[in-house]
Amino acid sequence: MPGASHLRLLGMTMSNPIRVLLADDHPFVRAGLRATLETEPDVLVVGEAADGDEAQRQCQALRPDVLVLDLNMPGSPATATVASVRELSPPVRVVVLTGYEDAYVRDLIAAGIGGYVLKDEAPETLVQAVRSVVSGGTWFSQPVVAQLVRPAPTGPPLTEREGQLLRLISRGWDNARIAAEVHLTQDTVRNYVSRLYAKLGVQTRAEAIVWARDHDVA
Repeated sequence: MPGASHLRLLGMTMSNPIRVLLADDHPFVRAGLRATLETEPDVLVVGEAADGDEAQRQCQALRPDVLVLDLNMPGSPATATVASVRELSPPVRVVVLTGYEDAYVRDLIAAGIGGYVLKDEAPETLVQAVRSVVSGGTWFSQPVVAQLVRPAPTGPPLTEREGQLLRLISRGWDNARIAAEVHLTQDTVRNYVSRLYAKLGVQTRAEAIVWARDHDVA
C-alpha cells in the first residue's frame, strides 16, 4: 500500500504532475528513462538535453521540478552544471544518474544535488528518487552511502533533540513528516534544522546526511 507521501503526490497527478527534465547524451538512454518515468501518473517529462550546457539552458526555459542528470556528458562537467542550476534555477532539484558509485559524490553534494542513483538499479528506484527530492527529501543509493561512510571523527556534541532530528533527516524525511513524528509544528522543526545545520557547518540535507554517516549518527 502506498505511503502517505506517495498518496499526496498521486493527488496532484492530473493538475500538477512532477515535471522532469532528462539530461543524457545517449538518445536511447533518454528514451528508456522517458518510458520508465511516464508510466507513472504523477510524472511528466517536459524536455531532454544532450549535454551539460543544454541542461542548464533547459532548466531556465522549462522550469522543471527535477533535473535527472547523467554524470558524464559533453559540455560543462556535472559539478558545474549542478552549481549553475542551483544558482540560476534554485527550485529545480537535481538527481544524478550514473554507473559510478563514488566518482565526485562529495563534490556533487557540495554543489547541491538531492539524489544519486545508479544505472544498474531497478527502474522504479529512479521514480522513488524523483518523488523523494521533489517532496523535500533526498535519495542516495545504498552503495553510494557505503562509499561515503568513514570512521567517525570528532564533531560538535549534539543535544538529544538534535540527534533525533539528524537521524530522521538521514532517513530522507522532509520537515512535514519529521514534525508529525516528533509532535512539533513545521515552523519549529524548520528552526531546529536551521540551527542544526549551522552547528554542523552544512547547508543542505544531503550534506547533513553525509555528516551523519561520517559521525556514525544512526
